[in-house]
Parts: sequence; C-alpha cells; structure tokens
Amino acid sequence: MSKPLQPDSPRARMQGAMLSTLAGPGALLGKDTVRDCMKDAALRLFIGHALLHEIMPSMGLGRDTLDPLAMAVCAELEAPGVVQPVALLLSFAVRGWAQQALPLVRAYTEREGKTPPCLCMGLSSLIMLFAGARREENGQYAWLRDGEKCFLAEDEEILRAFSRLSCDMPPESLSYAVLSDWAVWKTDLRDIPGLEDRIAGQLRDMQLLGLSSALEKAWKESE
Repeated sequence: MSKPLQPDSPRARMQGAMLSTLAGPGALLGKDTVRDCMKDAALRLFIGHALLHEIMPSMGLGRDTLDPLAMAVCAELEAPGVVQPVALLLSFAVRGWAQQALPLVRAYTEREGKTPPCLCMGLSSLIMLFAGARREENGQYAWLRDGEKCFLAEDEEILRAFSRLSCDMPPESLSYAVLSDWAVWKTDLRDIPGLEDRIAGQLRDMQLLGLSSALEKAWKESE
C-alpha cells in the first residue's frame, strides 16, 4: 500500500493538476474511473501534453526531479488495482482546479505570454458540465449524461452559481460570467491576460465542434 501524499509535495501537486484537468473531459466523455480516462487514446494524448508541456514546465523544478515523478504518477493513475471514480473527482472539481491547476496557469502565462491550452480546457470542460446542471426538488444538482441523471456534490455556493448559467449560452457571455464570479473564485480570473478569450474560444469549440475536436485542438496548440 502506497503512503499518503503530502498535500504540498511536488508529486501531489503534479497529480492534483492532472486530475483536476482530466475530471471535466473524463466525465463528459462518459468515463467512470481515472484508469478508464488513461486508457482512452484521446484523453491520454490530452493529459500527456498537459503534463509535458504545461504542468511540468510550470512547477519550478528541474527535469531530473520531475521526470521520475511524472512516471510514478502516470503509473499510479493507470494501475489496475487503484480505482478513482471520476464522480468523486467532480465532488471537488472546481475547487481542485482552483487549488491545483490555477497556480500553474498563472505561472505558465507569466512565462510564455499566453495561456496554457490544456489546463484551460480542463476548466472549460468543467464549465460546460456544471453550467448544464440544475437543482432537483431534493436539493441535489443533476446533469444529464446520455439521457441519465448524474449528480454533482461540489460546494453549494459553487453549484448555485453555476446553476444560474447554461452550457448553450454565447461563449463570450459564459466565459465572462464564470471567470468574474467572486462567489466561485474569491477573485476575478479575468485579471489573467488572455484567459477570458481562451475559455470563450474553447467553449465555442465544444459547442460547435464537440468535445473530442476541442480536446485535440487544445493538445495540438500545447506542443
């Protein structure tokens, strides 16, 4: 049995960024576990590019430290005996992205002068998912996957904020509404140069082209 990861260790930060980036696309594509995501060719390409081109370069550590960590994290996520339900990731997906991926988005943007496509796609996918959820009579928030109701268990304030939106809103309006919502982020994410336009463009791609094409576009832009 592996030892629990220290919350602020480089390995935990790397794994957290990967999982928070993978949660939205994995759920929207109907994957039940993280291992299912890692076995999917499109998702594997997507998260691999996120790891190699965006997460690792933004952690402030050398490749001699990061390379073995990346191999260990990927091996754990793919391990047959380790079952990590995607539904469990969704229970703290927005908060997880803010804690684990957002600092890397800021670091990457400051270094490269542009926003990281794959890390941003992680957020864009969550926006499409959560903005499609509605509050049921029993107080739970549900979204439809292949006609079947799936329930979300994020922070109530976050769920309430997203429930006022719709995944078919104009992408510019949806991007503005989410990024500027202090109830969700406790700040205004529009202060990150280019983020509002990046998210709006990815939302538009998902609306018009579908998630698979949007994911491919993101990882190709990340190279």
